[in-house]
Parts: sequence; structure tokens; C-alpha cells
Amino acid sequence: MTRPDDGRAERPGHLNRPAGASDDGRAERPGHLNRPADLLREHVIRWSECDPYGHVNHAAYLVLFEDLRVAHWQALTGATLAPDRPGPVVAQLDVRYLRGVRFNDAVTLTCRTVSFRRSSYVQEYALLKDGEPCCTARAVCVVTRQDSGEKVPLTPEWRALLQAQGAEAG
Repeated sequence: MTRPDDGRAERPGHLNRPAGASDDGRAERPGHLNRPADLLREHVIRWSECDPYGHVNHAAYLVLFEDLRVAHWQALTGATLAPDRPGPVVAQLDVRYLRGVRFNDAVTLTCRTVSFRRSSYVQEYALLKDGEPCCTARAVCVVTRQDSGEKVPLTPEWRALLQAQGAEAG
């Protein structure tokens, strides 16, 4: 797409609005927050997850979401992650930091698989405080062999479980 006035490439619409805002400027609520989560955990923010000011460090959110991703995968497959088994690798990650969270805050962590394809799936995560999203993320995960990096198709059983959880086949 080019701009008619100067010929420069036009940015996609979502890049022209503030993070967390919809096309009309209102705050977006991630879709999975309006549906039951596949996985939900209560958590109290530890000091080790905070910066020197007592705010949750940006990387700590990703570790909390990773814990959900691993727990969901293990529940889905019935097996622990191991080098000799297929497992998910994050291929893309989009994170939105919406509100600050501090040391000792009680929060809820959610994870939901929203769609899947042949060897990949999309998960949405949220960290909620008092029911309001503070951080959300969306990850594209690709199932691979850990020894070779080769993509592995989702089995019919895994696909059926994902669909039963509300994920859409794509």
C-alpha cells in the first residue's frame, strides 16, 4: 500500500493506533477474556519477578506465560516436555503491557488456544489483576522435533482436544 501524497509505504492500521486501542480508540479487551480459559492459575507476584522499584519486570510476564504454555501442552499431550518428544517452539510473540503490577499483587493468569493449523497453533495469554488485564500476549507456536527442528503435525487426538476447548481449525 502506498500513500497517495508522498509514495511511502503505508503502515498497517493497527500500527497507527496506540497499543491496546481499537480502530475507534477504545481499549481492546482480548477475545479470550470473554470466553472460558483453557488454563487458569492464581499467582502472587514474587520479588524475584520485579525490578528494583517493585514493578513486574517485562521479561517476568513472558516466563509466567511460558509456564502456562508448558502446562497446557503437557495436559494436551499427556506427556512432559523432553528432548526426545515433539514440543512447541514460539515462532512469534506479540505482548501488550497495559497496566503496572507490583510485588505481592494477587493476579490471575489465563491461557487459551484460539486456532490451530497442521503443525502450529495460536495461544492468547493474560495476566489479570482485580479482573482487569494488565498484560496480554499472543503466541504462534510451532510443534517441532527438539533434536532436528523438523515440524511435526498435530495428531488427530490433539486436534480434537483443541477443538473441544474452542480452538478453530485453520
